[in-house]
Amino acid sequence: MSVLKIKKNSNFALIGHGFAMYQLYKTFLANNLNEPIIITHKKKFHKRDIKELGKNKKLYRSIEEFPKSAKIFYVDDINNKLSQQILKKNKITHIFSTSSRFIFKKDILKKFNNKIINIHGTLLPHERGSGAYTYRIMNSNYFCGATIHLITKVIDEGKILLQSKKKVISQKSLPIDFLIKTNEIYTSLIKLFVKKIISNKTFKLKKQNNKVATYMPRFFTKEMGFINFFYSGKNIVKFIKSCSHPYSGAHCLINNQNNSKVNIFNASFHKASKKNHPFNVGKIIFQNKNLIKVVVFDGVLKIKIKDLKIKKIKKVSLLGKTFYNHFDDLRNSYLSRTSIFKYY
Repeated sequence: MSVLKIKKNSNFALIGHGFAMYQLYKTFLANNLNEPIIITHKKKFHKRDIKELGKNKKLYRSIEEFPKSAKIFYVDDINNKLSQQILKKNKITHIFSTSSRFIFKKDILKKFNNKIINIHGTLLPHERGSGAYTYRIMNSNYFCGATIHLITKVIDEGKILLQSKKKVISQKSLPIDFLIKTNEIYTSLIKLFVKKIISNKTFKLKKQNNKVATYMPRFFTKEMGFINFFYSGKNIVKFIKSCSHPYSGAHCLINNQNNSKVNIFNASFHKASKKNHPFNVGKIIFQNKNLIKVVVFDGVLKIKIKDLKIKKIKKVSLLGKTFYNHFDDLRNSYLSRTSIFKYY
């Protein structure tokens, strides 16, 4: 097993954004280490992050929350000439990536060999990639964990410096609960990471077992969150929950009308004694001021009105209408799973 030692006088660049970056920055300063610089994506993407994730400090820490004295650089690409000049001018010896949208390419990996570190919200080598919380809910895996590891040319394959234990959470959890719990784990790992630096201790590098590795592709809720009401009721509920807060919600149409999109954030399922006819799937058979009931193949979904997002929902009669997804919507949802997006 190889080891890695990081000197106390090292100069760090924090690359990315979010909760873990804020915790790293704060922990470095609290322990009298050199103040790290911050290299992040353009401001328009930060505005989108705030819009999607809100200002819940347990969930997300905006770039605006850093002190005015912090050295923050907004760049298009960590690999470009401007970024290289920033790293050189600030005499950066190590890079720590947190939720970075940038892919580190060959030249920078070679220049900072074994000195680019990442914090990842899963227990590697399982669940490399992104979208882990969404997939966990779909697969009824209610746990959290995190790993600090070296970055290599293969996504999330680098040797492990530190790793948390598996933390079990409630089976009622939504993605927001996974994010908050993972942030708590990030905080503990970051404190341990900094403690080992200031104590002049080495990190034992653990090689990942590629034979048991899994990869989870990004899940883009707005493009991939179309509900297929021909799934079993239990799987529809899991899918709805997996797209829920802080994400934009699983969605469908009313009576196949393209301007009638509905976002659904939670539901419960009640199994029927016999299967429903496929023609009735998606039909809304009950509505009051608090609740609707929707037919699915093997029972009924119950959805609280507060868990629906539709304009003037309390004034809209859904009774007798059908939650529906046009074939093209489902097809496009499938195609989006194979698309490559530069930004999340």
